[in-house]
Amino acid sequence: MKKLVLLFLFTALTFAGFTAQQAAAQVDRGAETVYIRPHVGISYYMGDNERSPFNFDGDMFDEFPYNLGAEIGYQFSPTYSLGLAFRTGNYTQITDFEVPTDTRDHPTTRNAIQLIGRKLLTEGKIAPYWMAGVNVGWGETYVFSNACANNITCETDSDNMAFGATVGFGLDFYVNPSTSFFLQTELDAQAPDGHPDGSVNDNFGVDWLGSHTMGIKFNFKRVKAVELTDMICPAEVVDAGSPVTFTASHNADATTPVLYSWTFGDGSSAQGMTATHTFDRAGDYTVGVRATNGNGKFESTMTCTVSVKDPCIPAAITSMRASNMNPDTQTSVTFSANVTGTDGEWRWDFGDGNTGTGMNPSHTYEEAGTYTVTLEVENCAGVTRRTMTITVDPYEAAICREITEMNSAFFDRNSSAITDEGRAALQENLDILLECPNLNVRVEGWASPGERRPQELSEDRARAVEQFYIDAGVPASRIMSSGMGRSQEGSKKEGLAQFRRVDTIPVR
Repeated sequence: MKKLVLLFLFTALTFAGFTAQQAAAQVDRGAETVYIRPHVGISYYMGDNERSPFNFDGDMFDEFPYNLGAEIGYQFSPTYSLGLAFRTGNYTQITDFEVPTDTRDHPTTRNAIQLIGRKLLTEGKIAPYWMAGVNVGWGETYVFSNACANNITCETDSDNMAFGATVGFGLDFYVNPSTSFFLQTELDAQAPDGHPDGSVNDNFGVDWLGSHTMGIKFNFKRVKAVELTDMICPAEVVDAGSPVTFTASHNADATTPVLYSWTFGDGSSAQGMTATHTFDRAGDYTVGVRATNGNGKFESTMTCTVSVKDPCIPAAITSMRASNMNPDTQTSVTFSANVTGTDGEWRWDFGDGNTGTGMNPSHTYEEAGTYTVTLEVENCAGVTRRTMTITVDPYEAAICREITEMNSAFFDRNSSAITDEGRAALQENLDILLECPNLNVRVEGWASPGERRPQELSEDRARAVEQFYIDAGVPASRIMSSGMGRSQEGSKKEGLAQFRRVDTIPVR
């Protein structure tokens, strides 16, 4: 009894290919292409009529166990494909019914159609792969009987289609982008038991038909040469020491993979569709890009010129100043700032709709208020801004800054009504308040000894004077009034009448 030497040998070689280190770099195996894979090899059978799973029963070469077939399919990527295969094989033991008989007189040919998915485990020059799918098998078969086993008479079964799963593995040897050579082993599990070999002995309910084959794979899609369609370089002068990004693109139908290489004219290089480079010195540089595909067979190049200058220093505004931080509406203000970096253009916005230029512009505000002053400096590095706040007061006459005392208004006993004499005194105060909008006042009401309800009376007198000012146009926000109660001090004039008064006190 011979051992199935070829089965062991082929399996050992295939597993060795799986574990061998890949010395070659990645190659272009193509993608999105129709292919065909013709093959030739030997068949083997493991089923009810085989005496040993690894045995040709001594008659291997009496009738050669050939296996022929072809697969046509589609390769979705360099590593994934799906194909429809047809094979026919001579399985020399398939109708050997375990008694001396001339198996050459028995039908031993079986056919199959397979739907196969395949996955390469690497994209190297030697790529191991596994495969799996489904199959349908058919062929003329003798049905087991004692008469047939004794070579007397046999019944032929032509309705013996079988179905099952297919598994296998192999090695694919890269030749060029369109061609590769392969070795593979595969095994079909077919059911129902008895259809492939005519014997039903409950061999796990299936029969096993396998093959060791070799063949050539042809890709119908040829390599489409790469052509560069665009190269994006900086359109303006760039600064030395600043990173610059370059981008290129190619025709969409170019066969992948497409490899890019860049040269920058200063001895440096880079890889990829997009590259970033920093020039250390000023000057003009010729930048080139080269795209290749088809394992280097096709190439396309483009160049551009890049002008590099010494970098400018960005402007920085370290401080801002005004000659008067609290001017009035008739005082001119001169602005200045400390700015570092490369010289540039100075633009001022005074916050009231007016603008200026230069390092020391002057401006007079027409209305009182709080304004945000903005300085914008633009140089070769861009624009920088800074702000400051300035408060402008209304213009006041000299008297407004000098006045320290105002008239008091005197009242009749137990009365809070302003007398004519009191109104005359208050009118002088009113003229000053209207002329000096920045001047506030504190209004204090007093009662003399002997007057009834001195606290309420003093408050009523203070409110009366406050209302006098308000009615004449002085904002209430500029007046603070309070009743001081009974006076405990004397006055410049004698008599209790001098205690019945309201004082108007300037407040700054």
